[in-house]
This record gives sequence, structure tokens and C-alpha cells, in this order.
Amino acid sequence: MPRPIILAVALSSYLSWRPSLDIMFTLSDLLFLLGLGLLASRHRLPLQPFGALQPAWLMSFTVMMAGLLVASLGARDPSRWLIVAMQYAFAWVVLPFAIAGHGRAYATTLARALVAGMVAMEAFGILIYVSFQASFEVARKVLGLDFLSGNRRLGVFATDANWNGAAIAMTLPFVLFLWRAGRLRTAAMLVAFAVLLVSLLLTASFTAFSSAAIGLAIFGVIAGIRLPRWVVGGLFAAALVVSQTGLMLPETFNKRVAGAIENGDISEAGTFTGRVALIDDAWSMIEQHPFSGVGVDQHRVISKLKAPVHNMYLLVWVEGGLVALLGWLGMLVVLVMVALSTLRRERDVAGLVLAVLVTFLIFSAASPHMYARLWSVPVILSLAMAHGGAVRRTPRAVAALLSRRVEA
Repeated sequence: MPRPIILAVALSSYLSWRPSLDIMFTLSDLLFLLGLGLLASRHRLPLQPFGALQPAWLMSFTVMMAGLLVASLGARDPSRWLIVAMQYAFAWVVLPFAIAGHGRAYATTLARALVAGMVAMEAFGILIYVSFQASFEVARKVLGLDFLSGNRRLGVFATDANWNGAAIAMTLPFVLFLWRAGRLRTAAMLVAFAVLLVSLLLTASFTAFSSAAIGLAIFGVIAGIRLPRWVVGGLFAAALVVSQTGLMLPETFNKRVAGAIENGDISEAGTFTGRVALIDDAWSMIEQHPFSGVGVDQHRVISKLKAPVHNMYLLVWVEGGLVALLGWLGMLVVLVMVALSTLRRERDVAGLVLAVLVTFLIFSAASPHMYARLWSVPVILSLAMAHGGAVRRTPRAVAALLSRRVEA
């Protein structure tokens, strides 16, 4: 296994580690390219990373890009399509060849790298959170874009607290999966889980917190997790200590998340009101031209609110028309089909895929364009686990098979 790919997966959420914030090309991306080059030189690239569903995946992706292209040709800046198309192609078409289709052991090693990279990033973030008391401007200059936001939400190297929360929510099921598979000891699992949970609270993201809870519940039910009694007792004791000592949750978490949960009113969660306004604005555009979009990245230009809608479905519909939306939905259908196909065979794997996928689907209704690698890597890696037991033919293997048949 190429070591650059292991390191690339570990750093896939470190979005601020790039030469320019204007270009989405990170250190992780560079390492992926190096790793792909090594795989190609060794004739180890898989023919179909997603197995039999690979043609459907590529067709759906092509339909989405075609819809965005046609809409962009009549837009003010058609060149934006090329940039966004390259980003989506790298995240969802190229990366599967580096991550999936190489067997279960390969995917498990990458899953451990993902967890290690996330735990290291979040542990460093927690340390900075409790020790760094300078102003927001100083924090941004020293630590990078939104490592700590103005209201002290933890974004670390993901450049955004919500994105950091999403990465955490999609990593937590991997922690439990590796523990169940015997590739992570109980003590290490508890440490990793605790670090990620504390960081999740510090992101103060309602979407991340709720999706993490749903994802973990799905994994627990499908995989049939039964925690050791001493773990359950420890969690109960910790909860008792917190309740008796009056230990407070982060203030930002109380304002943005806890209140909405306690009162059962989602309008109190984060920037819910602003997001609803963006959704209303997007719907008004869709009603004006439901079949033809306004072009890639043009919604923020012509919108009354001068911002893109934080909903992937509506954003693709607005910018690429109905055709692009159908392509995006087709890609999601493929993901769901892969997840459901594992239910009868391996319940732990099925629980992992569904937990990660549910988090991704929830965030796709709360995020703009989703080509950043922190979205694609956990999803593709979970699918790699689902197809881990299948036989993969590399170009060299296919050539050898054909030559044996000819000789026979």
C-alpha cells in the first residue's frame, strides 16, 4: 500500500493546509496524486472501485456535470464550471481509485489512518481552545482560517466549525467499527471517542451533533453493539459527576444547540433563520426557471442575499437545472444501494456505511457544493469496506488471465 495514500486519508480534513485558500488543493490532495501515481506504476489501480454499480455512478456524475455545463454556457462566468467540475471529478471519480477496490485489509488500514488523523487534529484543537485567549483576529492570523471562530467555535484545520463537526460525525462510526473488528483496543477506542465527542461539543453545530447521534444510533442498532458493563458504569458515573458538580457545557454549545434540544424548537438552532431565508430565495429562482439553471457559482451573484443556499439539492437545481439535480440524486441512490446491499452479509459493515451515509445526507441538506475531500473520503472509505471482500481485477491481473486462456 502506498504510504502517501495513508497519510492523505489521515490529512483529508486538514483543508487549511494548502498554499492558497482561494484554491482547493491541499497537502492531502498532493499526497493522493503521488499515491495514485505509485498505484498506476505498479498496475494496482482497480477497474471498478464501486463494483457493479460503477457504471451507474459514473453515469449519474456525468449527468450532473452535463446539467451544470449547459446552464453555465449562458452564464456570466462559464469558466467557473471547469473549476467546479475538476473539483467534483477529483473528489468523487478519481479518489475512489485510490481508496476503494483494494480489499478489506487495505480499507481497514485507511480507516485507522482516518481516525488517527482526526483524533490528532481534534486533540490539538482542544488544547488550543483551552489555552489560547487572544482575539479572533489574532487567532485567525496565527492559527488559520476559522480555527477558532469569532464566537469561539472550534473549526481547527477544517476551516469551518460546521465542517469540522461533519468530519467528526462521520469519523465516530469508524471508531466503533474498528473496535468491533478488533483493530482498535477498548482503551484506545474510549480515548478516541472522548476526544472526538469533546471536539464535537466545541464546534457547537446543531447539524453535526444531531447527525452524530443519529449515525451512532443507527450503527449501534444494526451492528448490535453491547458495551462492556464497566464502560456503561463509567459513562453513568461521568454523567452523575457532571450533573452533581454543575459542570457546564461550552457556552456557545448551550446557545446554539442545547437550547434547541431542550425546548424542541429547531428555530433556536444555530443560524436556522438565515438558512431558511436562503432556501426561500432559492425556491423563488427555481419557480422562475425549473428546467434551466443559472450556472455554476452564479446563485451567490444574482441572489438577493448575495450568498449560496446551504442545501446541496436546491443549489444544484438552481445552478444546473433539473438535469443536474437528477444526476446528483442518482449518485445518492448508488450510495444507498451499496449500503443496503451489505445488510444481509455483514451487519457491522452495513451499520458503518449507513451511519456515515446518513450523516452525509443530513449535511447535504445543510451545505453548499460538497467537493471538499472531508466529505468524500469518509463516504468512499465506508463503501470500500462494503466491497472489501470482493475480487478486484487490476489491468495486470486481467492481462495475465487472458494470456492463460489463450495458452489453454
